[in-house]
Amino acid sequence: MAIEADSLEFWATALLRLWGYSADDGRFLAHTLVDANVRGIDSHGVLRLPAYERRVIAGLVRPEAEPVVSNSGAVVTVDANGAAGQIAARQAAEAALTLSRSTGVAAASVHGSTHFGAAGFYARWLAERNAVGIVVSNSEPIVVPYGGREALLGTNPIAFAAPTRGAPVSIDMATSTTAMGKVMIAQAAGLAIPDTWGVDQQGRPTTDASAVEALLPVGGPKGYGLGFVVEILAGVLSSAAVSHGLGNMYTDFSKPQNIGHWLLAIDVAHFAPYDVFLDRMQSLVELAHSTTPAQGFDGVLVPGEPEERTREQRLRDGIPLADATVDELHLLGARHGVDFPGSRSS
Repeated sequence: MAIEADSLEFWATALLRLWGYSADDGRFLAHTLVDANVRGIDSHGVLRLPAYERRVIAGLVRPEAEPVVSNSGAVVTVDANGAAGQIAARQAAEAALTLSRSTGVAAASVHGSTHFGAAGFYARWLAERNAVGIVVSNSEPIVVPYGGREALLGTNPIAFAAPTRGAPVSIDMATSTTAMGKVMIAQAAGLAIPDTWGVDQQGRPTTDASAVEALLPVGGPKGYGLGFVVEILAGVLSSAAVSHGLGNMYTDFSKPQNIGHWLLAIDVAHFAPYDVFLDRMQSLVELAHSTTPAQGFDGVLVPGEPEERTREQRLRDGIPLADATVDELHLLGARHGVDFPGSRSS
């Protein structure tokens, strides 16, 4: 079922407002989720709302909470203070961007946070404001280390974005072979998955999405190494929890999560005249586009272009959601008297 993006965002905003979020915070949180859906990152989209609701009801996330922001030199530190991850990350990105205007480079860390959506959202937000952005986050353990059979790290994403005269060049990648949300989508749709995605309870690769106990690191030891770096920057350096200390968004309601994020804002103008930078970026993009494509490919794209194409298509044709996801969101909306726009029951 395809849902019109604006309708989905309006519905999600109304739902979040009923949970106690302010108009501004509700719109922003909903926008981060629907933006992920629009770009084809459905694992970080509205699929997450039922889990968000459960943590709000349990008092583990407080919609009215205000993050606490501190500055020291070129460093911003943010205590999420019970707020949603998106709200804390927005504060970190805004403060780091402002600081980078005078310092050239500013870093921000967040502790005491929760799931903050797609890391790429904040990197692209910085790039759209004339900065190069790097964003990482740790998450609950679901990825086995290279050579191990038990989960140690989260999917620990790395995002990067740089401005161009059009859409930013951007990367948003998990350090696992895939995101757990994609396994959840396959579960909801009853689809098989590649055997490179995850392992079962015995640590064996599986194509059964419902049997996945943990994910595999991308590129074996390389992905494991990158995931470890993210754990250091987002967890250790930010004073957040690490590994199993993070709890689990879906199953652990005994305490708030303490997820950590870390980001870097690089003000382009401190390194080169902004127009010169954009010209050089354009030359690099054109060089990639002029590369002879391999057999089976129509052309060479730069990072971020596939997601931009998906965005254009989904803004035009709607966001496809699995029937199981539509049914769950319909029930979620019904509990709060907000009719889901794409319910098959409507």
